[in-house]
Amino acid sequence: MNIFNKLDRYITDKEYKMIIKKEQINIINYIEIKDFSSTKIIIKAPDNIITVTGSNLVVSKMQDNEVLITGSIKLIEL
Repeated sequence: MNIFNKLDRYITDKEYKMIIKKEQINIINYIEIKDFSSTKIIIKAPDNIITVTGSNLVVSKMQDNEVLITGSIKLIEL
């Protein structure tokens, strides 16, 4: 598969995904951020409500279909 096909699949993909790394969670194709504070962020996804709890939580990057949350993440609930 060439690079253009990979890029096209990434751009047109509408599947909801979560990528969890140390002290960050990236949510792709979410619907909306329902509520946020430094200890809890609630996000509506196509088939779930995602609740991220912890401390010093920050929405570090927010685009139309992608949000990156950083901080000391203690719990992710679906």
